[in-house]
Amino acid sequence: MTMTRSRRFRFLLASLVVVAACCWWPASASAQWETPNRSFHKDTAFPLDGRHQTVACASCHINGVTKGTPTTCVACHWVRRQDDPYRTRLGSACEQCHRTSSWSAVKWDHAVATATPLNLAHKVLDCSSCHKNRVFTGANGACISCHRQDYERTATPNHAAAGFSTQCTECHKVSDATFTQTRFDHNRAFPLVGLHAVQNCASCHAGGRYQGTPRDCVGCHRTDYERTTNPNHAAAGFSTSCEGCHRATDPVWKGATSAINHASFFPLVGQHGTLACATCHTGGRYAGTPRDCVGCHRTQYDRTTNPNHAAAGYATTCENCHQASAASWSGAAVNHNAIFPLAGRHATTACASCHIGNVFAGTPRTCYPCHRTQYERTTSPNHLAANFPTTCETCHKAADTLWSMGRFTHTWFPITSGKHAGNPCSACHQNPSNFTQFTCLTCHTKTKTDQQHQGRNGYRYDSLACYSCHPTGKS
Repeated sequence: MTMTRSRRFRFLLASLVVVAACCWWPASASAQWETPNRSFHKDTAFPLDGRHQTVACASCHINGVTKGTPTTCVACHWVRRQDDPYRTRLGSACEQCHRTSSWSAVKWDHAVATATPLNLAHKVLDCSSCHKNRVFTGANGACISCHRQDYERTATPNHAAAGFSTQCTECHKVSDATFTQTRFDHNRAFPLVGLHAVQNCASCHAGGRYQGTPRDCVGCHRTDYERTTNPNHAAAGFSTSCEGCHRATDPVWKGATSAINHASFFPLVGQHGTLACATCHTGGRYAGTPRDCVGCHRTQYDRTTNPNHAAAGYATTCENCHQASAASWSGAAVNHNAIFPLAGRHATTACASCHIGNVFAGTPRTCYPCHRTQYERTTSPNHLAANFPTTCETCHKAADTLWSMGRFTHTWFPITSGKHAGNPCSACHQNPSNFTQFTCLTCHTKTKTDQQHQGRNGYRYDSLACYSCHPTGKS
């Protein structure tokens, strides 16, 4: 096809325009066009920051396709690029650890994520040192899970042979960069005080053996116990609880100051506090020593004549009368009130008056057995004829300095107040041989009484009838 003249002219004109434009466009404008301004990207679904601002557009927009470009890290860095060497075994939320400033700028808190802090030596280790084959799930945070070989190969001391705990942190600090800085709290097993604090470990842990080491004194000091002669511990039957007398804080075990708490089994007071040990512990024997008074003082009990303890039937609980704190054993102090209170004339009466023939056992503790003669001989009033009770203390007071100071409490009818006060006993009790009988008719005549009771149903002129209606003497 041949081009017409007019069409050739238009084509030539367009070519000249293009050539002119190319020649006229400045170089700076061309550079600006090749380096586009990405500020518009901030208003999109994926703002550009960090390394994303300098990376080529084609890295994300492959083949110039912008529509449908992924906006999540994992979509580009794993699905497309497969940058994750752990193949998403640590999760697919890359932004939790990585920063856009650099793929290697990781910010991940091992302590928060796993409850296992990375301290000193652990911080500089490669992850694969603990996470073999890049397996992270199910990792064991216990020291022994990684340090089992260290535990089994250690020879000073041999951990396995000694039976050391596999809880490494009991002795080793996780902050220890060399793992050789141990800190064992011996007090948890056995406090190291006194001589124990300066002993070499091998003194107790023979052959480097730690498991099963005794924790009681006699476990190590049995030989010392059996060889001691001052006093002979074994012969004396001393307890093998060495700490009862010896103190672990003593600077020298042989020169230990015996600190026996004698009060825990027998208090040393009074004369006991000054006696030599051999006085009670004959022949250096301690086991089976009596702890009650009569066990040692039976001879004194049997020989005492003032008063004769055996004949009197005194109790062998010597401490009831004798005080262990007394400077002299003869200073007895009987607590008579615990048996029979000594008041009034009883306080001044000689012991033999009640304890005839120094017989103390079986002595009456009530009034009547001792005062029966006085009861039967009394005539004013005649106690026996009047059938008075034999509970003497009802009328007589033990505190009376004179036994004759009786005071009868008339509880059946008031005679100490009102119109009946001051009347002699014979006014009502006309039979001195029987005080259970009484009369009201001596003072209350029939004529006057009948007049006062006119119209009263059941009235009769009789003493018992009077008392039944007037038990308190009132109308």
